[in-house]
Amino acid sequence: MSFLPERTILGQIDIIEVYDFYDKPVLFSCKNKSGLIFIVICVDSSDVSEIWLYAPMSSSRFQNVVRGKVELRDIFNNTEDGFVYYVKIPHEEGTNVVVETVNCNEIPDEYLPELGQVIQSEDNCERNNLETVSIQKRREIIDFTLHFPEEEITEAPVGNLGLILSSLQETIDAIGQIKLGKSESHIIPHEVKQKTQVVMSGVFSGSFGMRLEGTVYEEDSLGLGESFLGQCLKEFIELINLGANTEELPAKLNVLKKKTAFKYTEFLTALTKIGISKLHIDWASPGQKVQMGEIEQETVFEVLDVIKNTKLRAETEICVNVKLTHINYSRKILTLQEVGSKKKYKCFIADSAMKDVETISKSVVYVATIQEYSIVSTVLNKEKHEYELLSLKLAAKSESL
Repeated sequence: MSFLPERTILGQIDIIEVYDFYDKPVLFSCKNKSGLIFIVICVDSSDVSEIWLYAPMSSSRFQNVVRGKVELRDIFNNTEDGFVYYVKIPHEEGTNVVVETVNCNEIPDEYLPELGQVIQSEDNCERNNLETVSIQKRREIIDFTLHFPEEEITEAPVGNLGLILSSLQETIDAIGQIKLGKSESHIIPHEVKQKTQVVMSGVFSGSFGMRLEGTVYEEDSLGLGESFLGQCLKEFIELINLGANTEELPAKLNVLKKKTAFKYTEFLTALTKIGISKLHIDWASPGQKVQMGEIEQETVFEVLDVIKNTKLRAETEICVNVKLTHINYSRKILTLQEVGSKKKYKCFIADSAMKDVETISKSVVYVATIQEYSIVSTVLNKEKHEYELLSLKLAAKSESL
């Protein structure tokens, strides 16, 4: 008789991966046609029959199991549903297989694996050993995993996936523009894009993963140091891990400037469209420890809300000749019109400018120093501007109405 049970409530079983083998698989993962995943172990064998334990689990727990994050003993004595399937398979042909549910706390201790053991998945060991891969390839290595709510996914819609990847690249480009000291108001130069380009080198399941790579280190380099792309990825990972922190996220975006905020907003919006439950990123540079970034879907929406209410300072302050058109002292708001232009600035009055506006007159020309702010909308490519009056001084030659 097959070591796999047939015609039972477990359904039709297909093996996913074998982790231990002794004449036959004795520790393996499998799933039935309904998509339910099991970790299976042979716990007893005699001349008459074999006894197996089937631990049912969700896709997300399975991914933690094969990554070595869950001890083998804990897989069976602490299942998500509180029970395992006890399966007794007789050697004699034509004899029925016995399948029973057993509560985790009722499993005999001799059936449970020793403490400290974890599953070693060949696929995940190879994939997760990013430090070795990054050294061998002398490249930045990023494992970019989209987790979906229902079950293990081996495919993803091209349109939404394309949006995620393009906005990811553009976010890294925008970070690179700032890191290289270029003005955010300009188109991202080719020299930046050359340094920040990433490529896809493979895909993997669980739920849907992509391996991205970038930057070839010079072979004759005495020390690998830190690549420019690595610096940009570090900033991106920090953005992800800041989540919806209402103090640190706006501060970080004010350092990385408006274009980064826009592109990061597009990236997060693309994540919401594909319907993930979580994004997980593993990143390694040659000779460096793996760094991780992770964000849940619920947090993505919270981050978008924080960005929507974040004021991003423009790179330079506006210095312009103006005349007063309106002022409200109680609300600390005034409206200034640029001399020789129809351009108007509705400004909040900063504390530093309160004395300057005490005796302001509509008949006089002033030199205004104004801080411009952009507020990013979750509607792509939309923004609104706000202005703050920092100082107001008499122009060298005032003009009368």
